[in-house]
Amino acid sequence: MKIKSLGFIGGGRVTGIILEGLDRKDKRPERVFVSDTNSEVLSKLADRFPKIKTSAGDVKDPAGAAIVFIALHPPAVMAGLEGIKGHLKKDAVVVSLAPKLSIAQLSAGLGGFDRIVRMIPNAPSVVNRGYNPVAFSPAFSGLLRRREKKSQEIL
Repeated sequence: MKIKSLGFIGGGRVTGIILEGLDRKDKRPERVFVSDTNSEVLSKLADRFPKIKTSAGDVKDPAGAAIVFIALHPPAVMAGLEGIKGHLKKDAVVVSLAPKLSIAQLSAGLGGFDRIVRMIPNAPSVVNRGYNPVAFSPAFSGLLRRREKKSQEIL
């Protein structure tokens, strides 16, 4: 599966870690959008990754991506969800990097949107040596069962 676009709501350290890891494996899609309220953060990120599109506070492009990362500090997440929920595509996947919020809380903040993944990346991911614990919302259970069945058929 080739990912067509990534969006990041928040352009801090973790966004840089993910982009660097993708670049190391030559897996970054052509279209990457990053929104942050801090223009200095965006400028530094754009210097490191010149092909990304940045926007200071405008979430429309990042929220309209195929995969949307919520890369905000936990206290800012709920307000961030409120700002993006009207821009999400129905087949998008929202990946929360916030450790404190449950999938149910994230879904409620997105007005019932349920294609949610929680992931906690770590710094060694920059060199593709890290591990990233992941939890999927129930919306993915059918897809995961089909993939598991297909894997068993191959074996």
